[in-house]
Amino acid sequence: MKQASDQLSEGQFEEAVETFSASLAVRPKIATALRGRGLAHLQLKQWAQAAADFDAARILIPDDAENWIDLGISLARDDRIYPAIEGFETLLAKQPECARGHLELGMLHLRLGAIPKGREHLKQALTFHPTLEQRRFIEAALHEQDRLDRKRFYRPDFEALHHQQRSTPSPSWIQRLRELFTSR
Repeated sequence: MKQASDQLSEGQFEEAVETFSASLAVRPKIATALRGRGLAHLQLKQWAQAAADFDAARILIPDDAENWIDLGISLARDDRIYPAIEGFETLLAKQPECARGHLELGMLHLRLGAIPKGREHLKQALTFHPTLEQRRFIEAALHEQDRLDRKRFYRPDFEALHHQQRSTPSPSWIQRLRELFTSR
């Protein structure tokens, strides 16, 4: 395990994957080995393998926020956005004061165009004592979003549009035909 951790910290990611895998072949339920291999897969941009390792580590240690966060990041990078959001929301339901969870979920919402939700999570992250680096990142992201919003004439709130669309019943095809023929 030490050798694999050293390889990971030295940037030898392929070797770290092999060493962590060898360790897991002997003892398959070591959360730190799964997490280490997941981190190496992240560095190699092997998102699906990273997600599988973080998910297995999350099952072994369900209270470790880092496994949840790295699982969400891996899923998002693998274009599985809604499972990533669900994972972040589950984490925040269990640990509502997790600053990094709010940060990652907020950034994901901003990338999706759900600006109000993204801002809300970033502002919540600021209230839960983020690290100095996280605080600077959040403030820069909010500042950049303000700058982008000033440049736009209209930016739809996709969450509100989706909610509005779901709450308005759509007419059946028979009603549409009736309207078509009776509108003349």
